[in-house]
Amino acid sequence: MSLKKLSILVISIGLLGSLVLSPQVGQAAAPIKIGSVLRLSAGAEDGLPAKRGVELAVAAINKAGGINGQKLEVIFEDEKDSPTSAVNAVQKLINVDKVVAIIGPMTSGAALAAAPSANEAKIPMITPTATSPKVSGAGAYIYRGCSRIDKQAEALTTYIAQTYNPKTVGILYSNEPYGKGCNDLFSKYFEQLGIKVVATESFMRGAKDFKAQLTNIKAANPDILFIPGYYQETAPAAAQARQLGLNQRIVGVYGDIAPIYIELAGKAAEGHLVASEYHEEYDTPRNKEFKEAYYALVKAIPNEPVNIMFAALTYDMTNLVAEGMKKYGPTPDGIKKFLDEVKDYDGVTGRLSFNPDHDVVKGDVALFEVKDGKYVKVK
Repeated sequence: MSLKKLSILVISIGLLGSLVLSPQVGQAAAPIKIGSVLRLSAGAEDGLPAKRGVELAVAAINKAGGINGQKLEVIFEDEKDSPTSAVNAVQKLINVDKVVAIIGPMTSGAALAAAPSANEAKIPMITPTATSPKVSGAGAYIYRGCSRIDKQAEALTTYIAQTYNPKTVGILYSNEPYGKGCNDLFSKYFEQLGIKVVATESFMRGAKDFKAQLTNIKAANPDILFIPGYYQETAPAAAQARQLGLNQRIVGVYGDIAPIYIELAGKAAEGHLVASEYHEEYDTPRNKEFKEAYYALVKAIPNEPVNIMFAALTYDMTNLVAEGMKKYGPTPDGIKKFLDEVKDYDGVTGRLSFNPDHDVVKGDVALFEVKDGKYVKVK
């Protein structure tokens, strides 16, 4: 073989190899991965709506071209209402899936347990719903997308004191971390405002009969009835309170913000007062689009729990992560840089920023009351 022919053969083999080993022209880049740790088994009545919020955000982002041309992919993990499970889920997302950011976990215990793992790995982690004050300043890479429970308690109790001028309150709380924390915190704020706690009773998750506890509370004749917990118990507890002749205004917490609370409590839901992170009638084009998309999605899913507040929170947090990638690149530090500097982002839950403790800032805590079978914003 002549030298010329040998050179042509070598060049041809080289070109063939480059075609085999190199990506094809126009081939899509690998997707950018984010993680989401949500309540997908225990607490799924809140976790599934939160999952839909992430899914809606990712679908809209990808439909609009992704992150500067790259698709966004989300990997979901179940926190199982267990701090240990949440830690394992976050570590898997970081070490195995190589995500650049995490939405979740949802509960305070899970978020606080997982925070050191995310912080050490320098992966931004945004909890959409953990309300414990301990989440504030939990780490340089840890953020919160909702109001702290003490801010909710302050807003609710102050409004109650100024609007209804009660002197006493009776409390029936869910005997688990969330309910117990609410009982302790709200009791402190009630007392500070001169509203004396005259009866305190508790119930276990899964309870169906609250008449004994309510009878004890009735004997104390409080002006206000506070029932913190989750709607599976708080709604029938409210209904049974009315059956026993307790006609006081009933105050609740996040666990009640769902259409099903009103459905389960029936007429007892009327006048129910609660704080929320989301106002369906928030008049912006983005919120109108989100609301239509959410209700269209859940309508198509049989037996789907409907709770647009949780979907709205995760929708906003996912979009904030995406905006950070678009501006500074799909890296953890790029996302963090954006979260640290963002001001008045146009979210569906408000105009969003983060304070130095990485708590979301979006104005005052919103308060809602059930009027004619619907939650209506009163403050």
